[in-house]
Amino acid sequence: ATDSSKPILLRADDQTTHDTGFYRLMAGNGLPLKLIMAAKSFSSPVKARKADQMILTASRFDEFPDLHVTDSSFKSLRKVSDAGRQKDQFLWGQAELVRYRNTDGVELSGILVKPENFDPQRKYPMMVYIYEKLSDELHRFTNPGPGTSINPSFYASNGYIVLMPDIVYRIGYPGASALSCVLPAVQSVVDRGFIKEDAIGIQGHSWGG
Repeated sequence: ATDSSKPILLRADDQTTHDTGFYRLMAGNGLPLKLIMAAKSFSSPVKARKADQMILTASRFDEFPDLHVTDSSFKSLRKVSDAGRQKDQFLWGQAELVRYRNTDGVELSGILVKPENFDPQRKYPMMVYIYEKLSDELHRFTNPGPGTSINPSFYASNGYIVLMPDIVYRIGYPGASALSCVLPAVQSVVDRGFIKEDAIGIQGHSWGG
């Protein structure tokens, strides 16, 4: 049960930008107070038992989820671990949101990952990874490694563009729905001029892929 007489800490996710952060809801006040919002993925904080101190992680696609310490105001985050330094010796990549419309005119988002040394004048091969809606993982840090699906960090490090478009489904038409979302997403990136059009692959898994 929640004690409504005490402040409640709320985790927020901006559904448009996928910034995350925290708000505080005070007893008797229906308007949450924004404490912090940033272009990162914050974990749920853990509070010290006897002090106004909390620990949590903050990450982006290119930022390892190192530990940070703050107090209940969230006015400053102090990084207290440096495990992410291990990645500095590698080419990584950067993730951004792309917007497009499916063939029914529905506005959708996707994640576009570019190599760290991206040059818009070059032509890059592209891997498309599909699984329902993926844009809410914009700030997810992914270690390179084997798995059942492509690893975006590994592909970006090796000179690929990686596209992860969102799919919305019409009941009873999963394949046609995927087609109507994925092809416009691919075309929207190809239209930017830096994709090698004869070197586009696609991978997915399970029902959503």
